[in-house]
Amino acid sequence: MKRNYKVILFIEYFIYLLPFYLVLLLKGEFIFIFVIILFKIALINLPKYNLKIIKYPFDSFNIYWHISFRKYKLVYIVPLLIIVVFMAVNYNNQNLLYAVFLGLSLLACVPSFERETTEEIKRNPFDAEKYLRFQLKNSIINTAYLVFPIAITLSFLLEWEKMIFLIFIFIIPLYNLLLKYIYFNNSFLQQIFFVIFIAGSLVLFGVPFLATPFIYKKAIKTLKELKTC
Repeated sequence: MKRNYKVILFIEYFIYLLPFYLVLLLKGEFIFIFVIILFKIALINLPKYNLKIIKYPFDSFNIYWHISFRKYKLVYIVPLLIIVVFMAVNYNNQNLLYAVFLGLSLLACVPSFERETTEEIKRNPFDAEKYLRFQLKNSIINTAYLVFPIAITLSFLLEWEKMIFLIFIFIIPLYNLLLKYIYFNNSFLQQIFFVIFIAGSLVLFGVPFLATPFIYKKAIKTLKELKTC
């Protein structure tokens, strides 16, 4: 009921975490302390925002980007990934940073597991190949919106050499989109081959990428069948 309740909450949080701050201070973890304080400030100001009306900047050609992020509250994962980026850079843990990139790429795959109806595909005026190209373009644009906060964070931390790895975040969502249309009538097969693709790319150093032309043509063929059936 007090006007300065936010200040009171901040002081309470600060007192609760004071021993933790002292340990970090003695270890010289100033960036980590700064990130925690920013997170607490955001947490205090959170109630005044109506989280149900978050407006996503996603391109609407594939509406399932909006649906998935609203349904599963996926947007809240992005701040956590940013915090992990700070931790990875602060502790010089490259594997943790690569895990963030992989996590962000998997996050961008979620809309591709959703399916439009066959009637929607039939009503679309584009032919199969053009429809697929627009879906791929939509995936690239919307994935870029997810990558942007991570790119800004890496720039703030002066990790310029890590920026090149952000390109690989776009690859997995594009392949999952192709798998979606190849196995449009069987989401279970899509999930199985998606796991095989991820595992094969990690173990076989990207050998599955050699099948890209075949996968692309197969996706177009399936779309043509959906539009004409």
